[in-house]
Amino acid sequence: MTKILITGANGQLGSELRNLLDERGVAYDAFDSKGLDITDKQAVDDKFDSLKPAVVYHCAAYTAVDNAEDEGKQANWQVNEDGTRNVAEAA
Repeated sequence: MTKILITGANGQLGSELRNLLDERGVAYDAFDSKGLDITDKQAVDDKFDSLKPAVVYHCAAYTAVDNAEDEGKQANWQVNEDGTRNVAEAA
């Protein structure tokens, strides 16, 4: 069985993906930001080492577009750039 890992599980894309996989009876491990902080490289590495996923759906993102260049700029950068790098390197 292919092991699937989903980040951003409670966002719009992650929720739709989980619904689709549930409908098809496909097993997966899914995490929201509380279950896996993608900005924490060690946490990401540990999760990937323990689960050893064969497929990763990286749905996590900072999506507050109006704030992304102002007060949310740091969060935008941490999640969308640093977090994505952490997931990609772990994969």
